[in-house]
Amino acid sequence: MLNKKINTVILGAALAAVVSAPVLAAPSAKFAATWSTEPALASLANTGGYVDTDTVVTDSHTGYTIATIKVPQDKELLVGVSAEIGLITDTSIKGKNGGSAKAIADAEAFVTLFAVPVDGGDGIEAAPGQVMLSKRVQALSATLGGVIQSCTDSLTVDTDEDGVADAGDGTIVIADECDVTDEEIGLMQNTTAAHHFNFVLPNMDQGEYDIKAVFTTGSRAEVIICDSEAECDLYDADGTVEGMANAAAVINKTMVTVQQVRAAKDGLNLVTITE
Repeated sequence: MLNKKINTVILGAALAAVVSAPVLAAPSAKFAATWSTEPALASLANTGGYVDTDTVVTDSHTGYTIATIKVPQDKELLVGVSAEIGLITDTSIKGKNGGSAKAIADAEAFVTLFAVPVDGGDGIEAAPGQVMLSKRVQALSATLGGVIQSCTDSLTVDTDEDGVADAGDGTIVIADECDVTDEEIGLMQNTTAAHHFNFVLPNMDQGEYDIKAVFTTGSRAEVIICDSEAECDLYDADGTVEGMANAAAVINKTMVTVQQVRAAKDGLNLVTITE
């Protein structure tokens, strides 16, 4: 986990930000904001080689207590989360003689919001629950023939039937009679973008709450060399194909805001979208 630098502002009161720890604040405050100016969280995964299937899954997460806020009965809290998300996916396949492989790189970042009563009790998860801020799945598939350097018709036949092989058979078998070097194909993507999502904590009971934002990153790397026993026996034994996959997800700068609001009557609804 990377070092973090957190800044916090509260309307009408000073607030000190602490990672994964309570924050002291004036109970009467109705607005708070917490932000970071340095990379906050990262996860990495990589794999590769002459393997059938190799998967590495890593996850990392961190929680920020962005404010301790006093809420009157039946009020709502509106929480906005913004974050710069960096995703890196890098895949390549190298092989020859018809070797096939697939390399998969998967990176993601998501966030969950909670209100935890200061005096104890279960935390309340903000609607609509865990939200994926950014995700990418990159899959590269290839069947590679290789680069032919030279060939020799070395499979000879006895043309005059004197019992001595004296000529080539006239057919070049690439796998047996050619010098073939590896062919390689690769794809790498590196993107960084800012993402935002609004959360709501409806109909809160009166009391003081710690508002916590839990960020999570995950990454996965996978190489699939063969799908059947026959393919595995051929490609793994001869070393005709290999793959590489790397994935990384990074949460850079973040901004989390929380404010006390009152929703309009019947203004909070869970809807179902139908055709």
